[in-house]
Amino acid sequence: MDLVLLIAAFGVFFLVSAAEQRVERVRRRISETTPSGTGHQLSHYELAYLSGGPRRAVNTALAVLATAGAVRVSRTSQVTPVHGARPSAEPIEQAVLDALAARPGGCRAGELRRALEPHPALLSLAGGLEARGLIVRENAFVMAWQRLDRVRLAVAAAVGYLVLLFVLAATGVAGKESYLVGAFLISAFAVFTGLSALHRQKRRLRNVVTREGRDVLVSARAYHRRGVRDHSTLVTAVGIPVALYGLSDLGDRTLCDGLSAGDPNGDCAGSCGSHAGDGTTFGDSYGGSDFGGGSSSCGGSSGGGSSCGGGSSCGGGSSGS
Repeated sequence: MDLVLLIAAFGVFFLVSAAEQRVERVRRRISETTPSGTGHQLSHYELAYLSGGPRRAVNTALAVLATAGAVRVSRTSQVTPVHGARPSAEPIEQAVLDALAARPGGCRAGELRRALEPHPALLSLAGGLEARGLIVRENAFVMAWQRLDRVRLAVAAAVGYLVLLFVLAATGVAGKESYLVGAFLISAFAVFTGLSALHRQKRRLRNVVTREGRDVLVSARAYHRRGVRDHSTLVTAVGIPVALYGLSDLGDRTLCDGLSAGDPNGDCAGSCGSHAGDGTTFGDSYGGSDFGGGSSSCGGSSGGGSSCGGGSSCGGGSSGS
């Protein structure tokens, strides 16, 4: 009887492990394909979307427009248009200006981000990144999510078996202590492994950035190092730092606080934008690391520039092979 319980404990453990492996195989087939080795020259808004999704892209546009003097941002996060501001050649920036023009009194930054999330300019960014193989298509992980349900069932079976062992031990049915202790330990490890697998796979399946997309971000961040600011253009002084590292790298603490005020997901000490409203995550959140967070300060004044658009290409966006 006790040997059977020990063997069954091993069976439960392998059931949990096999269930996660099935999920991982599906996920890897979709997002972990070998990078093409083709260089990707991305604009600062494409880098922003790859780093933090639509939220980061809108934050980047707001930071650029505010620094250029096209919009004003109050300490309470109220964004208002500046009269006479010129139209922008950048679709996302123009989308911000149009949205504010439709709201004469302005609106909160958080409200603006939510309103613009389904905007064609952002959908176009996503489509372009998807076409390059840098993010996966919507619902690409449907099968993996379905297989994750089997992991839940396997974990439930492991928990149930652990409870059964306690009952058998309490009633004296299981007698040989060495076998029983082994069955307890293996079953408990199966439960722990299963819960860890659920947490790990949920995080990975919410991240839509592919391996090639992550390589692009690594390359771009190596080229545009954090804290090294190029003031030659508004894009290099503000656009690229915010795109790659979040509002924490804006260089203007007052503006950073204004754009993130009242937003539970946006803090000047954090990335201010690696999560979309549906729980989807982008490059900054892969593996639990947020490149936008950390101890960097927003102190000092931001780099200047006179136009809302600036240049649109970013030299460090090529992927590592």
